[in-house]
Amino acid sequence: MRWDHLYVAGTGAYLPKTMSVEDAIDAGVYDEESARHSGHLSVTVAAPEDSIPEMAVRAGQQALRRSGYRPEDVAAVTYSVVFHNGIDIWNSGSYIQKGIAAPGCLAAEVRSGSNGGLVAAELAAGYLHAHPTAKVAVSTAGDLWTDPYFDRWRTDRILYGDGAAAVALSREGGFARIVSMATYTDPELEAMHRGHEPFGPFQHDAEHPIDLNRRHQQFLEDFDKDEVWRRVEGGLQKAANQALEEAGRSMDEMDHLVAPHFGAGLTLRQCLRPLGVEDLNRTAWDFSRRTGHLGPADQFAGLNHLTETGALTPGKRVLLLGVGGGFSWTCAVLDILEEPSWRGVPA
Repeated sequence: MRWDHLYVAGTGAYLPKTMSVEDAIDAGVYDEESARHSGHLSVTVAAPEDSIPEMAVRAGQQALRRSGYRPEDVAAVTYSVVFHNGIDIWNSGSYIQKGIAAPGCLAAEVRSGSNGGLVAAELAAGYLHAHPTAKVAVSTAGDLWTDPYFDRWRTDRILYGDGAAAVALSREGGFARIVSMATYTDPELEAMHRGHEPFGPFQHDAEHPIDLNRRHQQFLEDFDKDEVWRRVEGGLQKAANQALEEAGRSMDEMDHLVAPHFGAGLTLRQCLRPLGVEDLNRTAWDFSRRTGHLGPADQFAGLNHLTETGALTPGKRVLLLGVGGGFSWTCAVLDILEEPSWRGVPA
């Protein structure tokens, strides 16, 4: 959809300290061959006292504060996460709302895999569009990959980092205009992250750590690998082409591509080459290789990094690329209107 009055007014992030890939190899939890393929230098690892909801609140608070709006101005709060919030049968969306906004606004948790952040932002944008008097919506996202339930180094081909990031979306103005957003979905691929796992109702006694590599292999017993890649590449192309067409832009005009933090090999094959791009440096690669995959927060974190480092100047154009299991793809085209006031002031 093309947006006429939708802006990014603020960004925020909360990222814990990093653990280097070299230290992980020395500790025997990672291997050199995988390190060469991914190109990661480190991943962010939460402290024992950190939680996903609290990290998401801190990121959202920073985005709102930087936007210049107040908690009572917030019309909607959307929160996205992939892993477990820490408590069963609990409305985490209300906790996020309590930390960011005043009573009365819409608050919801959005589950859409690693594309959840952009899906949540698109839903928030739609809410603002449907309520002409609404001023601002905050979309926050994060994850924390906890031992012994999840092995961030071996569970998947991707390295996983802890942290959260957020954006404040406004109808009234901001440093960047969101020109268009588009989402494409393909549920025929949902079993890639399910494999042969039985349905619940609860699996607290299931084998841990979760083995996503095994689930992928089980899925490929019933699904042709070449067809998987055709669908994965085609889904991203459809979302990107729609967003670019609606924005009246071309891929060559995009100065920055903010892609998922999948590592060098997978980012090139799954996110860039389907769009005719070969240069990792057009992404926030130097940042993403130091954090790892932040679940649904990669795009918000990458955008926040570009603002803080001064990479976004008036006239620049940005394409946000989201990929999530299920599968879904969301792309957003941004025009940078002005330098954000927090340039050069990292979290």
